[in-house]
Amino acid sequence: MKPTQSPSTYSRKTVLQCMPAVLEALHSPTQNASCAPGHRGNAGHLRAHSPEVSRATRDAGSALYELLGMAELVRVAYQKGELKSVQERLSLLIGDATNLSAVISNIVDLARIEMEPPEPAYEQFDIVTLLDEVSQTGRRLAGNKPLTIMDVSAATPLVIESDPAMISRIMTELMSNAVKFTDRGRVAIILCKEDDLLRMTVADNGRGMTQEQVKELFDVSDHTHDSEVQEQDTPGLGLRIVKNLVNALGGNITASSRTGEGTIVEITLPLTTMKRSPGRVIKSR
Repeated sequence: MKPTQSPSTYSRKTVLQCMPAVLEALHSPTQNASCAPGHRGNAGHLRAHSPEVSRATRDAGSALYELLGMAELVRVAYQKGELKSVQERLSLLIGDATNLSAVISNIVDLARIEMEPPEPAYEQFDIVTLLDEVSQTGRRLAGNKPLTIMDVSAATPLVIESDPAMISRIMTELMSNAVKFTDRGRVAIILCKEDDLLRMTVADNGRGMTQEQVKELFDVSDHTHDSEVQEQDTPGLGLRIVKNLVNALGGNITASSRTGEGTIVEITLPLTTMKRSPGRVIKSR
Protein backbone atom coordinates (compact mmCIF):
# COMPACT_ATOMS: atom_id res chain seq x y z
CA MET A 1 0.00 0.00 0.00
CA LYS A 2 1.33 3.41 -0.94
CA PRO A 3 1.66 5.94 1.91
CA THR A 4 -0.72 8.32 0.18
CA GLN A 5 -3.56 5.81 0.11
CA SER A 6 -6.34 6.30 2.64
CA PRO A 7 -8.61 3.69 4.27
CA SER A 8 -11.33 4.69 1.83
CA THR A 9 -9.02 3.68 -1.06
CA TYR A 10 -7.61 0.57 0.60
CA SER A 11 -10.95 -0.90 1.62
CA ARG A 12 -11.80 -2.73 4.82
CA LYS A 13 -12.54 -5.84 2.74
CA THR A 14 -9.10 -5.73 1.15
CA VAL A 15 -7.39 -5.31 4.53
CA LEU A 16 -9.27 -8.27 5.99
CA GLN A 17 -8.37 -10.42 2.98
CA CYS A 18 -4.73 -9.39 3.25
CA MET A 19 -4.22 -10.25 6.93
CA PRO A 20 -3.96 -14.06 6.58
CA ALA A 21 -1.27 -13.62 3.91
CA VAL A 22 0.63 -11.12 6.06
CA LEU A 23 0.53 -13.46 9.05
CA GLU A 24 1.63 -16.36 6.87
CA ALA A 25 4.65 -14.31 5.80
CA LEU A 26 5.45 -13.54 9.44
CA HIS A 27 5.13 -17.19 10.38
CA SER A 28 7.10 -18.49 7.38
CA PRO A 29 9.55 -15.72 6.34
CA THR A 30 10.82 -17.78 3.41
CA GLN A 31 7.39 -17.86 1.82
CA ASN A 32 6.13 -15.09 -0.43
CA ALA A 33 2.70 -13.73 0.45
CA SER A 34 0.61 -11.50 -1.78
CA CYS A 35 -2.12 -9.06 -0.82
CA ALA A 36 -3.42 -8.77 -4.35
CA PRO A 37 -7.23 -8.80 -4.57
CA GLY A 38 -8.52 -12.34 -4.75
CA HIS A 39 -5.19 -13.88 -3.71
CA ARG A 40 -5.51 -16.60 -1.10
CA GLY A 41 -2.05 -18.16 -1.32
CA ASN A 42 -1.35 -20.77 1.35
CA ALA A 43 -2.71 -18.70 4.25
CA GLY A 44 -5.47 -21.25 4.81
CA HIS A 45 -3.04 -23.44 6.77
CA LEU A 46 -3.02 -20.83 9.54
CA ARG A 47 -6.81 -20.85 9.75
CA ALA A 48 -6.82 -24.63 9.88
CA HIS A 49 -4.94 -24.80 13.17
CA SER A 50 -7.79 -23.76 15.43
CA PRO A 51 -10.85 -21.50 15.49
CA GLU A 52 -8.92 -19.10 17.74
CA VAL A 53 -6.28 -18.47 15.06
CA SER A 54 -8.99 -17.86 12.47
CA ARG A 55 -10.97 -15.54 14.72
CA ALA A 56 -7.91 -13.64 15.94
CA THR A 57 -6.69 -13.17 12.37
CA ARG A 58 -9.98 -11.54 11.43
CA ASP A 59 -9.84 -9.40 14.57
CA ALA A 60 -6.30 -8.31 13.67
CA GLY A 61 -7.51 -7.33 10.21
CA SER A 62 -10.29 -5.22 11.72
CA ALA A 63 -7.84 -3.60 14.15
CA LEU A 64 -5.45 -2.82 11.30
CA TYR A 65 -8.24 -1.13 9.36
CA GLU A 66 -9.09 0.99 12.42
CA LEU A 67 -5.41 1.98 12.69
CA LEU A 68 -5.43 3.08 9.07
CA GLY A 69 -8.49 5.19 9.79
CA MET A 70 -6.83 6.79 12.82
CA ALA A 71 -3.68 7.49 10.80
CA GLU A 72 -5.80 9.23 8.17
CA LEU A 73 -7.40 11.42 10.85
CA VAL A 74 -3.93 12.35 12.15
CA ARG A 75 -2.84 13.27 8.63
CA VAL A 76 -5.89 15.48 8.08
CA ALA A 77 -5.45 17.18 11.46
CA TYR A 78 -1.78 17.85 10.69
CA GLN A 79 -2.64 19.40 7.33
CA LYS A 80 -5.11 21.69 9.08
CA GLY A 81 -2.51 22.70 11.65
CA GLU A 82 -4.51 21.21 14.54
CA LEU A 83 -1.46 20.14 16.53
CA LYS A 84 -3.37 19.43 19.76
CA SER A 85 -5.63 17.02 17.91
CA VAL A 86 -2.59 15.41 16.30
CA GLN A 87 -1.00 14.87 19.72
CA GLU A 88 -4.14 13.32 21.20
CA ARG A 89 -4.71 11.01 18.27
CA LEU A 90 -1.06 9.98 18.09
CA SER A 91 -1.29 8.69 21.66
CA LEU A 92 -4.32 6.59 20.71
CA LEU A 93 -2.60 5.43 17.54
CA ILE A 94 0.50 4.28 19.42
CA GLY A 95 -1.59 2.44 22.02
CA ASP A 96 -3.69 0.68 19.37
CA ALA A 97 -0.60 -0.23 17.36
CA THR A 98 1.02 -1.72 20.47
CA ASN A 99 -2.07 -3.83 21.15
CA LEU A 100 -2.21 -5.01 17.54
CA SER A 101 1.46 -5.96 17.67
CA ALA A 102 0.78 -8.12 20.74
CA VAL A 103 -2.20 -9.78 19.03
CA ILE A 104 -0.20 -10.60 15.89
CA SER A 105 2.64 -11.95 18.02
CA ASN A 106 0.20 -14.26 19.81
CA ILE A 107 -1.34 -15.42 16.53
CA VAL A 108 2.08 -16.33 15.13
CA ASP A 109 3.12 -18.00 18.39
CA LEU A 110 -0.07 -20.05 18.57
CA ALA A 111 0.18 -21.12 14.92
CA ARG A 112 3.79 -22.17 15.48
CA ILE A 113 3.00 -24.05 18.72
CA GLU A 114 0.08 -25.91 17.14
CA MET A 115 2.13 -26.81 14.08
CA GLU A 116 5.18 -27.98 16.02
CA PRO A 117 4.73 -28.47 19.80
CA PRO A 118 7.73 -27.05 21.68
CA GLU A 119 10.28 -29.31 23.32
CA PRO A 120 10.80 -28.25 26.96
CA ALA A 121 14.30 -27.38 28.16
CA TYR A 122 14.20 -28.72 31.70
CA GLU A 123 16.12 -27.24 34.60
CA GLN A 124 15.63 -26.76 38.31
CA PHE A 125 14.59 -23.30 39.46
CA ASP A 126 12.63 -21.46 42.14
CA ILE A 127 9.21 -20.68 40.69
CA VAL A 128 8.50 -18.15 43.45
CA THR A 129 11.01 -15.83 41.77
CA LEU A 130 8.90 -15.98 38.61
CA LEU A 131 5.78 -15.38 40.70
CA ASP A 132 7.21 -12.08 41.94
CA GLU A 133 8.09 -10.99 38.40
CA VAL A 134 4.65 -11.87 37.02
CA SER A 135 2.94 -10.00 39.87
CA GLN A 136 4.93 -6.87 39.03
CA THR A 137 3.93 -7.28 35.37
CA GLY A 138 0.29 -7.52 36.44
CA ARG A 139 0.54 -4.28 38.42
CA ARG A 140 2.03 -2.49 35.43
CA LEU A 141 -0.70 -3.81 33.14
CA ALA A 142 -3.39 -2.75 35.59
CA GLY A 143 -2.23 0.86 35.33
CA ASN A 144 -4.85 3.12 36.91
CA LYS A 145 -7.45 0.38 37.30
CA PRO A 146 -8.67 -0.03 40.90
CA LEU A 147 -7.16 -3.52 41.03
CA THR A 148 -5.31 -5.38 43.75
CA ILE A 149 -2.76 -7.90 42.45
CA MET A 150 -2.14 -10.68 44.98
CA ASP A 151 0.48 -13.43 44.86
CA VAL A 152 0.64 -16.28 47.33
CA SER A 153 3.05 -19.20 47.62
CA ALA A 154 2.68 -21.93 50.21
CA ALA A 155 6.43 -22.48 50.25
CA THR A 156 9.47 -20.27 49.73
CA PRO A 157 11.50 -21.28 47.83
CA LEU A 158 9.42 -23.67 45.71
CA VAL A 159 11.76 -25.61 43.44
CA ILE A 160 10.40 -27.18 40.28
CA GLU A 161 12.11 -29.09 37.48
CA SER A 162 10.59 -27.72 34.30
CA ASP A 163 11.09 -25.18 31.50
CA PRO A 164 11.35 -21.70 33.08
CA ALA A 165 10.58 -19.90 29.80
CA MET A 166 7.39 -21.90 29.28
CA ILE A 167 6.33 -21.49 32.90
CA SER A 168 6.94 -17.75 32.68
CA ARG A 169 4.84 -17.52 29.50
CA ILE A 170 2.03 -19.50 31.11
CA MET A 171 1.95 -17.30 34.20
CA THR A 172 2.24 -14.07 32.23
CA GLU A 173 -0.58 -15.01 29.83
CA LEU A 174 -2.88 -15.94 32.70
CA MET A 175 -2.08 -12.74 34.57
CA SER A 176 -2.53 -10.58 31.45
CA ASN A 177 -5.92 -12.12 30.65
CA ALA A 178 -7.12 -11.74 34.23
CA VAL A 179 -6.09 -8.06 34.36
CA LYS A 180 -7.55 -7.35 30.92
CA PHE A 181 -10.98 -8.71 31.80
CA THR A 182 -11.16 -7.33 35.35
CA ASP A 183 -12.04 -3.65 35.68
CA ARG A 184 -11.95 -3.47 39.46
CA GLY A 185 -11.43 -5.74 42.42
CA ARG A 186 -8.64 -8.30 42.63
CA VAL A 187 -6.52 -10.72 40.67
CA ALA A 188 -4.75 -13.46 42.60
CA ILE A 189 -2.14 -15.99 41.53
CA ILE A 190 -1.48 -18.80 43.99
CA LEU A 191 1.17 -21.53 44.00
CA CYS A 192 1.12 -24.59 46.21
CA LYS A 193 2.74 -28.01 46.36
CA GLU A 194 0.55 -31.11 46.44
CA ASP A 195 2.60 -34.30 46.73
CA ASP A 196 4.57 -34.45 43.47
CA LEU A 197 2.52 -31.77 41.74
CA LEU A 198 2.57 -27.99 41.55
CA ARG A 199 -0.87 -26.37 41.57
CA MET A 200 -1.13 -22.92 40.05
CA THR A 201 -4.39 -21.00 40.49
CA VAL A 202 -5.22 -17.65 38.88
CA ALA A 203 -8.49 -16.14 40.09
CA ASP A 204 -10.22 -12.84 39.40
CA ASN A 205 -13.60 -11.23 40.03
CA GLY A 206 -13.87 -9.73 36.56
CA ARG A 207 -16.51 -9.98 33.86
CA GLY A 208 -16.34 -13.78 33.68
CA MET A 209 -17.58 -16.04 30.89
CA THR A 210 -20.57 -18.17 30.03
CA GLN A 211 -20.31 -21.96 30.15
CA GLU A 212 -20.31 -21.99 26.34
CA GLN A 213 -17.34 -19.64 26.27
CA VAL A 214 -15.43 -21.75 28.81
CA LYS A 215 -16.06 -24.81 26.65
CA GLU A 216 -14.79 -22.93 23.61
CA LEU A 217 -11.44 -22.33 25.31
CA PHE A 218 -10.60 -26.02 25.41
CA ASP A 219 -12.52 -27.30 22.39
CA VAL A 220 -9.97 -28.95 20.12
CA SER A 221 -12.31 -29.39 17.16
CA ASP A 222 -11.97 -27.27 14.04
CA HIS A 223 -15.66 -26.78 13.38
CA THR A 224 -17.13 -23.33 12.88
CA HIS A 225 -18.33 -22.03 16.22
CA ASP A 226 -21.61 -20.38 16.97
CA SER A 227 -21.43 -16.79 15.72
CA GLU A 228 -22.74 -15.32 18.97
CA VAL A 229 -19.99 -17.00 20.98
CA GLN A 230 -17.43 -16.24 18.28
CA GLU A 231 -18.00 -12.51 18.49
CA GLN A 232 -17.55 -12.33 22.25
CA ASP A 233 -14.40 -10.68 23.60
CA THR A 234 -12.87 -13.60 25.48
CA PRO A 235 -9.31 -14.59 26.40
CA GLY A 236 -9.37 -17.52 23.95
CA LEU A 237 -6.09 -16.84 22.14
CA GLY A 238 -3.96 -16.47 25.26
CA LEU A 239 -5.50 -19.48 26.99
CA ARG A 240 -5.11 -21.59 23.87
CA ILE A 241 -1.36 -20.82 24.01
CA VAL A 242 -1.33 -21.67 27.72
CA LYS A 243 -3.13 -24.95 27.09
CA ASN A 244 -0.58 -26.04 24.48
CA LEU A 245 2.35 -25.14 26.75
CA VAL A 246 0.80 -26.94 29.72
CA ASN A 247 0.30 -30.04 27.57
CA ALA A 248 3.94 -29.89 26.45
CA LEU A 249 5.01 -29.87 30.11
CA GLY A 250 2.81 -32.87 30.96
CA GLY A 251 0.30 -30.87 32.98
CA ASN A 252 -3.44 -30.25 33.06
CA ILE A 253 -5.56 -27.09 32.90
CA THR A 254 -9.16 -26.44 33.92
CA ALA A 255 -11.28 -23.29 34.09
CA SER A 256 -14.50 -22.30 35.78
CA SER A 257 -16.33 -19.02 35.40
CA ARG A 258 -19.59 -17.16 35.88
CA THR A 259 -20.66 -14.14 33.93
CA GLY A 260 -20.18 -11.00 36.00
CA GLU A 261 -18.52 -12.88 38.87
CA GLY A 262 -15.08 -13.83 37.65
CA THR A 263 -12.92 -16.69 36.44
CA ILE A 264 -10.69 -19.30 38.04
CA VAL A 265 -8.03 -21.10 36.03
CA GLU A 266 -6.21 -24.01 37.65
CA ILE A 267 -3.08 -25.71 36.34
CA THR A 268 -1.29 -28.74 37.71
CA LEU A 269 2.28 -29.49 36.66
CA PRO A 270 4.71 -32.22 37.72
CA LEU A 271 7.36 -30.96 40.11
CA THR A 272 9.97 -33.16 38.40
CA THR A 273 10.21 -34.50 34.86
CA MET A 274 10.13 -38.19 34.08
CA LYS A 275 11.75 -37.65 30.67
CA ARG A 276 15.35 -38.03 31.76
CA SER A 277 17.59 -39.89 29.35
CA PRO A 278 20.63 -41.88 30.58
CA GLY A 279 23.44 -39.54 31.49
CA ARG A 280 21.27 -36.45 31.02
CA VAL A 281 22.17 -33.55 33.27
CA ILE A 282 19.42 -31.23 34.48
CA LYS A 283 20.65 -27.66 34.88
CA SER A 284 20.15 -25.97 38.22
CA ARG A 285 19.99 -22.25 38.80
